[in-house]
Amino acid sequence: MKRLLKWAGLGLAGIAALLLIVIGGAFAVSEAMIRWPVDRPKVQLMASSDPGAVARGARVAKLNGCHDCHGEKLQGLLFHDEMPIIRAWGPNLSRAVAEQTDSELDAAIRHGVAANGRRLWMMPSSAFAHLSDRETADLLAYLRTYKPTGEKQPRFQVGPVGRLGVLLGQFKSEPDMIAANGGALKIADLGPEHARGRDLARACVECHGQSLEGNKTMKSPDLSIVASYDPADFARLLRTGVAAGDRKVGLMTQIAPARFGGLSSDEISALQGYLKARAARQIAMADVTSAGAQQP
Repeated sequence: MKRLLKWAGLGLAGIAALLLIVIGGAFAVSEAMIRWPVDRPKVQLMASSDPGAVARGARVAKLNGCHDCHGEKLQGLLFHDEMPIIRAWGPNLSRAVAEQTDSELDAAIRHGVAANGRRLWMMPSSAFAHLSDRETADLLAYLRTYKPTGEKQPRFQVGPVGRLGVLLGQFKSEPDMIAANGGALKIADLGPEHARGRDLARACVECHGQSLEGNKTMKSPDLSIVASYDPADFARLLRTGVAAGDRKVGLMTQIAPARFGGLSSDEISALQGYLKARAARQIAMADVTSAGAQQP
């Protein structure tokens, strides 16, 4: 009996040791994937310097939520705390701006590559990749109006569930996401009539996906839902974060007033017009597909 217990104990110890090796190996591999350097993009962009640049850059920053993650004074803050997946701080951008060149900042913003060559995670460069050179130069002009303040923020922390996502390819770095997207803007081009609305819809990509198809992880819907909105309700949603029926709708309720509250009535109308036209196109394409499938 004692011998049996001894062997059972040794077996359990062996299993425990094996598990520790597997867990340690998974941690090491995921950490290597997170820290693995990436080729630095060849960018040569300079901040705009004309009189209207800062004001235009402020609009770009507002629409794209720079202050949501980096704070009112760009001092950085904890913006996502969802352990055991991830805990992420927006870096102290006021100090980064003081220390980095325009090209290095552009590499981070639109390419997801830090000044030291590491790949960025949780920085929505895959959405900002669609900013034009002019918009990015204006944004840099705006960011450079901030003086260094606050302390350096901690490096983001990836929990066990997040590391499993890294290993399985479900949680990707920004350069990997940009490469997967092919670099092209995937929002449907519905012609010059809806060009203004399409341009504004780029600000929706971060939460609603590259084609505005929705994002299960962020629990954001396909924006074809906007076709069902009364114009007054849609305007209210963007300006106050309150949806039709006085509903609060998660992240949208939190960020809409700060990001979209300053849009004019004409801009909101153009955005909804584009999203309605997109929904109509989806319905038409679905009807064609259905009709084709029913043919003998």
